[in-house]
Amino acid sequence: MFLSGRRLVLVGISAIVGGIIILLPLILTITLPDLNKVNITIEKIEYNGLIEKNSTALLNIFFNINNPTSQALTTSKIDFTLFANGISLGTNTIQYIDIPVNGRPQLLANRDSVIHQVINAPITDKKLSTDLRNNNGKLQNINWKVEGSAIIESVFSSSVKNFIDSW
Repeated sequence: MFLSGRRLVLVGISAIVGGIIILLPLILTITLPDLNKVNITIEKIEYNGLIEKNSTALLNIFFNINNPTSQALTTSKIDFTLFANGISLGTNTIQYIDIPVNGRPQLLANRDSVIHQVINAPITDKKLSTDLRNNNGKLQNINWKVEGSAIIESVFSSSVKNFIDSW
């Protein structure tokens, strides 16, 4: 009488729930495609002026995210450090964590997506400040570099994608 019908059902359901709890992390990691194929690059940088009061440049940075996989992805956060002529202009974040998944930027399968952010970049180097002013917003003769990481997500899983690019 120890293994009555109710106890067998309870043991069976407990085994199924326990199996799901144990196997769920494995199942979730299978759904994320190979992120080595995903590319994050600088598409362009626009100069929107210099605030003389605190030596801050207003820059509009555009990231091109190429998703050559067969699965749609999204991103919840991009952290990056922008460099101009080897000088760090600070660390910035583009964040969509508080936005529901269906409202975040979609990285559609086999397509490019563009994400942009206006940043206030402190300019401490006088030569760089002069170069920005003298280039009439064209950003010529300035070597731009970005280093960062993005949280790339699929339906059930997420992973960090590191990137480095020059423009």
